Amino acid sequence: MPYKFNDYIPEQGDLIYINFDPSVGREIHKRRPAIVISSTTFNYKTGYVAVCPITSTIRNNPIYVNLHSHKLKGQIISVQFKTLDFTSNERNIQFVEKCNPLDFMKTAKIVNDGLGFDRIINNL
Repeated sequence: MPYKFNDYIPEQGDLIYINFDPSVGREIHKRRPAIVISSTTFNYKTGYVAVCPITSTIRNNPIYVNLHSHKLKGQIISVQFKTLDFTSNERNIQFVEKCNPLDFMKTAKIVNDGLGFDRIINNL
């Protein structure tokens, strides 16, 4: 059974609005823009979506990726990725536009480097 919210299934590379609450500590909170980093197949099959939030606060830090978008401004916070149930009414997911491919690739590289899976997988 495919999971969707109002006939929308998030696709990898989508820029969306989604509600991050409830959150604790230094986690991003409230409804804000984000980039979908999980695969479209994962989202479709599970009803969950992995995202990195977008902030309007500009920082000179390599973990923040400058966003080149027509409708959104800010930076992608590549180290605060989070998996959320996008089918929940409380998450109120909304598609905005497709992400610039270079912005997505920069974000994916930072996420991948942070998780270190390449090192583990290469040892199989």
